[in-house]
Amino acid sequence: MIENFKINYMKKAYFLLGVIGLILLTALILRLISLGAPTKTEPSVNTVSPNSNSTSTPTLTPNIPVSTNSEPQASFTSEALVLSPKQNELISSPLKVEGEAKGTWFFEASLPVKLFDSENNIIVSSPATAQSDWMTERPVKFISTLIFSTTATSGYLVIAKDNPSGLPENDASITVPVRFK
Repeated sequence: MIENFKINYMKKAYFLLGVIGLILLTALILRLISLGAPTKTEPSVNTVSPNSNSTSTPTLTPNIPVSTNSEPQASFTSEALVLSPKQNELISSPLKVEGEAKGTWFFEASLPVKLFDSENNIIVSSPATAQSDWMTERPVKFISTLIFSTTATSGYLVIAKDNPSGLPENDASITVPVRFK
């Protein structure tokens, strides 16, 4: 009777070890497949480093539409549009930032706006607020007012997708070159 108990116990233990081994092997194979898979990128959306919420210098990939017209142009991606300020516009404080972005760019009805000088030093950071219901896939208007002081002659404005997850694949931004009065 005791020998029967030992045999049954051993069979169950080996079966359990086999199942665990199979799960680990499957996880390993899936991980190897995911490492070899190409990463999907959106060519029209700029990326910001995961620590972009800090005052450190972000890693930006500018994606600014090129225009042959000498008039300042609005900056846009497939997911966001900055109406004011326009590219290379001469700006001063207080600066009213206006545009629209898909609702998925907002978290709790706001998204980050940062102004940098040409040396990548942050001048000011402030949230832009949604002007209507932000819980949508559709474009939502936003407004922010930046109050700043700088001796720089040029820089850039970054409107970023709010990313509370901190995951790099959820980062996106739009960059607008500006000049200071």
